[in-house]
Amino acid sequence: MINKLIAAVLLVATGSTWAAEKPNIVLLMADDIGQGDLSFYQRERGVAKPTVETPNIDRLITEGMRFTDAHSPASLCAPTRFSMLTGNYSYRNRSPFGVWKPEADSGIDSGEWTTSARIAKAGGYQTAFFGKWGLGSSWLTKKIDWEKQDGGALHFGFDYACELPEGVQNIPFAFYENQIWMKAAPDSVMQEIDADQTHYSTSKKHLDRGGMGDSNWDPAQAGPILAEKGMDYISKHWKKPFFIYYCSQAVHIPHAPPAELDGVKIKGTTPGKHGDMIKELDVQVGMLVRALKEAGVYNNTLFIFTSDNGGLSWDQDMKKAGHDTSNKLNGSKGSIMEGGHRVPFVAVWPGKIKPGSVSHEPIITHDTVATIASLAGQPIDRTLVMDSMNLLPVFQGLEIQERHTNLMHQSAGGPSWAIRDGEWKLVMKASQKIKDFKFKPEKLLEPGVMEPIGLYNLKTDLYEKNNLIKNPEYKQRVDSMLNRCLELRRTKVPTIGK
Repeated sequence: MINKLIAAVLLVATGSTWAAEKPNIVLLMADDIGQGDLSFYQRERGVAKPTVETPNIDRLITEGMRFTDAHSPASLCAPTRFSMLTGNYSYRNRSPFGVWKPEADSGIDSGEWTTSARIAKAGGYQTAFFGKWGLGSSWLTKKIDWEKQDGGALHFGFDYACELPEGVQNIPFAFYENQIWMKAAPDSVMQEIDADQTHYSTSKKHLDRGGMGDSNWDPAQAGPILAEKGMDYISKHWKKPFFIYYCSQAVHIPHAPPAELDGVKIKGTTPGKHGDMIKELDVQVGMLVRALKEAGVYNNTLFIFTSDNGGLSWDQDMKKAGHDTSNKLNGSKGSIMEGGHRVPFVAVWPGKIKPGSVSHEPIITHDTVATIASLAGQPIDRTLVMDSMNLLPVFQGLEIQERHTNLMHQSAGGPSWAIRDGEWKLVMKASQKIKDFKFKPEKLLEPGVMEPIGLYNLKTDLYEKNNLIKNPEYKQRVDSMLNRCLELRRTKVPTIGK
């Protein structure tokens, strides 16, 4: 492990034009946002009056490049968050279906991986994290001191962190600033709080979920705190290049929209609480963009907006209003189908990325890791960053030297896998019930366990309505794609190639 980590930190700068300019980097990852949650895509689909307006995110789309074929590394947040830091699919991690407890091993150090923050820092960047961590190792020892972290973002290469170890959805219900509990009020104490205070009592599920947290915890204040801390950081650190990884709490349940944010009324202004949270997220985006402009650094900032997985589809009030989080795609958060992992991905860099441009290049959102490495002047070590593609040539419309040989998808439901080969997508599901597959994933690699159940040509059937799996004409393709998927997972070879 030590040799790999040293190699990651001591990489020599490439001296490229991109690296020489050292733009600021802001990577904003929303929680549970689908394409259909954004008013731009609703209008593109022909909706005359969107269910919720997202003017700030829409403006990013018009000012930059949007990707039509962008995918989260997994259909759920925890495995995606491992990938977003390391540039590797979560099937390479010791917990391939995600790490769900704040004290559990994230698998980053024990797996000898590096992180985008460590890479950026080696390239001279200031590094800052805001929001939901959600991938374990917030505490490196099993004995937890709820008032002080010994892990989390600072341990993995960030210089500054305003951190929610498990977002707004699990213990501890508290903020930590640079590993120290950030009290919500002077009289705050750490104690067990109930589901009414966490707002889970009126949520979709986990209706009795409470637990250890700040006695003054109010999830409606999570977004405002993150946005204001982010703005403050920009105002104080603009003189040197910075990398900000901003993981919004919105729009994960429990939905607790603030009455207003940045002078904009939020609560009760859309058909449902889900819509209110989408609106709050949009205001957060606007606040960060304004801070960059006020600091005079917006024109020298690469701003990326994306999501950790597909959108939520449970808010009945929003459904009655005609809201479709997946933008007509099949499935939503948690699904192996396109709606579970095809997500918004927008990149803005004034003067470098053509406004209103569109890319159809198939990408995975953890491609940000190799992109950050390139901007930081750090060579990409393919023994450390195995599945991340440098997006800078795509942004510039230049020739792409390396791209994804295949896209890999996974969902815990089933469990299910999928593999992309050009326009073709093969879906596999476990043919037998394996109770401990999350702890013994190697069982899924045994012959006959993962059974092909779906074959789709996404070029002609983006909405996955025409399953070709039983068509004998495609048997050779099905067998080839199944074998390729198993080969990639067994041999653990990189999925980036010429």
